[in-house]
Amino acid sequence: MEDLNEFIGQAKTALDEKGRTPVPREFRRLLSDEESKSLIVSFGIGESLILWTIEEYRKFVVHIETRPATPKNVNFRRLFKANSHLVSMDGQNRILLSKEDKSRAKLEGEVLYVARSGKSAELWNPAIYNSKFGFNTEEDNQEFDDGFFDDVSLRGADENR
Repeated sequence: MEDLNEFIGQAKTALDEKGRTPVPREFRRLLSDEESKSLIVSFGIGESLILWTIEEYRKFVVHIETRPATPKNVNFRRLFKANSHLVSMDGQNRILLSKEDKSRAKLEGEVLYVARSGKSAELWNPAIYNSKFGFNTEEDNQEFDDGFFDDVSLRGADENR
């Protein structure tokens, strides 16, 4: 696993009454000492938050700043940066989420960390995440299969094993 340099998977952790939640061990072990010192929390899509390393946040900011300067893009950049803030892990590997963060993601009692891209993770209320992205119906399973086997030749190769 030492060659893996991005988060994968998901993990559920507690959220205490003060808004502290531990960064899952599965993600924490991929962070360098320097990356662990300062992280960024921002609003994410829908009812989620995003936890970023400084490097991943910078990459995303460069990406959104290269979008055309339409009113929609300018407003998004403003709102995104205004709703981002630095956090650091305490001695128990917890980060502190603000009242606005908890309200945005409707977090109560638990936080589901879901790998995003690179060293960033989405933070979700587990029930909301499951209702949006869980395998709740046969159609959900079929949609996953169709996405996984987007190339018909892959589907045939896998079925012949």
